[in-house]
Amino acid sequence: MPTDVPPSAVPPTQASLYARHYLALVRLAVQLVDDLETAEDVVQDVFAAWPSRPPDDPLRYLRTAVVNRSRSALRRRRTVRAHSRPERPALIEPADADVLRSERSRLVLAHLDDLPRRQREVVILRYYEDLSIGEIAAVLGIRRGSVSSSLHRALATLATRLEGDRHDH
Repeated sequence: MPTDVPPSAVPPTQASLYARHYLALVRLAVQLVDDLETAEDVVQDVFAAWPSRPPDDPLRYLRTAVVNRSRSALRRRRTVRAHSRPERPALIEPADADVLRSERSRLVLAHLDDLPRRQREVVILRYYEDLSIGEIAAVLGIRRGSVSSSLHRALATLATRLEGDRHDH
């Protein structure tokens, strides 16, 4: 009796998921926490806490876990900053930053940081991760209508702020 099982019927292993999705998950986390080192820690923590029973949709599980751990990292960061307020020097961008992204992209990213958390997460998942409304709803654990309204409000806010920047220059 043959024991050959089609590859699609074999659930992916944690190692294969790590190899296949690590970089994309780090990119997602960087967009959420704005710090590569923290983003890498978030993704490592997600894989370290892998459940003993594999999830039905491993990629959705990973994305949801990255979003949740990123939120926790941001809460910890706010708590630390609230209790220690030393003056920090302004972040210095690399010399090639202008080559890597346009002025408009930098403005969008700057305004993206000012959006409320859910709106920021929805925009990042939609436009940086290219997820559908349904996929975003599943990752964030909210209704599709909430995703749509958050995305609509976020885009309206970004458009207004970018228009204001255009008139300021």
